[in-house]
Amino acid sequence: MSGQEVLQSALSTRNLAEILGMTQEEGGKCGTSAMIRAYSQLNQLTTDTRNKVLHILQRTERQTSRRSPSGRFRIHYDITGPDAPALITPGSNGQRIPNTVEQYIDSVAYYFDYAWKLEIDTLGYVPPPSDGSQGGGPECDVYVFDQQGTSLFGGTYWWPGVDLIEDGSRQRYTTYVEIDNDFLGYRTPGIEALRITAAHEFYHVIQVGSYGVWTTVPSMDKWFLELSAVWMEHAAFPGIHDYWFDAPNYFQRFRGLLNQSLAFNTLVYGGYERAVWAYFLEKRFGRRIMKDIWTGIKAAPPIGSMAAVLPQYGSSLESEFSLFSFWNYFTSDRADPTKYYDEGKYYPRFTPNVNTTFTGLSASVSSAAPALSTQFYQIALTSDTLMAVVANIDVKGAQDANSAKSSLQLNLSATDLQPPYQKVARGLGVTFLSSEMPQWRTMYLLSSTKANANTAPDPSPNPVRVAQDSKLVLPVQGATHDQAEVFLLNGAVELVFSRRYPVRQAFGNSYIDVPSADLRGSVPTGVYFVVARCGDNEYKWKVAIIQ
Repeated sequence: MSGQEVLQSALSTRNLAEILGMTQEEGGKCGTSAMIRAYSQLNQLTTDTRNKVLHILQRTERQTSRRSPSGRFRIHYDITGPDAPALITPGSNGQRIPNTVEQYIDSVAYYFDYAWKLEIDTLGYVPPPSDGSQGGGPECDVYVFDQQGTSLFGGTYWWPGVDLIEDGSRQRYTTYVEIDNDFLGYRTPGIEALRITAAHEFYHVIQVGSYGVWTTVPSMDKWFLELSAVWMEHAAFPGIHDYWFDAPNYFQRFRGLLNQSLAFNTLVYGGYERAVWAYFLEKRFGRRIMKDIWTGIKAAPPIGSMAAVLPQYGSSLESEFSLFSFWNYFTSDRADPTKYYDEGKYYPRFTPNVNTTFTGLSASVSSAAPALSTQFYQIALTSDTLMAVVANIDVKGAQDANSAKSSLQLNLSATDLQPPYQKVARGLGVTFLSSEMPQWRTMYLLSSTKANANTAPDPSPNPVRVAQDSKLVLPVQGATHDQAEVFLLNGAVELVFSRRYPVRQAFGNSYIDVPSADLRGSVPTGVYFVVARCGDNEYKWKVAIIQ
């Protein structure tokens, strides 16, 4: 094939991802990911590649067009030829149904109108801006043609410069949409594919036109645009589960070098696989939180927006990401739709980053993890399996493209316990060490019970070696207030220490952290009665303090 023929082939498929050399995981099922990649790198592309990209981004007129019943969309399509649309017969071996061009376009118009009613009228998103006279009028334009061979369901595009509404670090654009002409042979075929594509692509129209994308972050955080749009598919049509096809990319393949899980905001994958984060947030706080995050994106990119929005819901991005990490253990045969994901039984198990065996004396893991990531370390015991869920909740580091991975050391032992440690079942203890201890959250679960391995509500560590341990952690399950009073009494039941501390949430449990710095010099070495009062709840323990 000549060079000119290669170029014409690329242009005929309008496959931006192919021209940019993107992998299937990066490009995925929506052309918007490639659009953002092309735009963010436009000035760095070779002249030849840049010209190909700009050629593809020109609207390709079809033989005719008509408006949707609401008048908000104009559908462009061919009546005859290879790009003419058609309905298909049901089943995995579906066939195009002759003479169904107009019926297919009726469906396109109906489902895009439906997407508007849901996303604008019901959920309250800001309507997208008009593109003026482009496409023949002010309507949102939808172009229908054969996209097979591209793996694309559709895409939302804009023309750099011409469609720009707002300049600066955050930019908005008027857009147009492209979708397939029959969805024949797709993993989710036919009308079901059309339904979710309308919801998905119109959400991109809103995102890019009403809220904007940040040009100061790598590839304008396309991962969050796709994550959100996949969530919208399910919000619009909960009976269609196309996102299940992408879930394994997060639970099983979201890995980098040395099998370490990637940062949650990585660009290596398209973002479709991380839609589970949005389902997690929706179950925790309701559908409104996604709109609030997009409203917050007017002031900050996605990570910054989530960090600002979640405190309005009485939480934080750090707490929610650690709880999300914990939820990700409960999928497949471990699923519990009452407590965790509604559809978790259809997600695969999270593949452990490390598998090792407890020899009877010790087991250890030495690794590293990027900011805002989840690592699963599986340790085989004699008659059970211990899973360490380790979350790096460094939100600030996640917003720094130059942030380095943080190293960690996890040791499981029956005897030689080095502080700080946590006792787990069967007389074993786990020591977790890192140079940046505050940015980690750990949880240990036993496969036999699918529950916290630290079954006894004991303080940790005990004894507290004030010179070595950073804090005393007091578990306060069932605490209903966000503040607690902590008292230490000596053997004569005399008060030697009291202070108020916040109650924090991690992995679905409640804890009080007493910094060792508060105990240093004020509490002599000895054994103390520790009392914590949180509202009407009172908790009591014995703890040894070693100065």
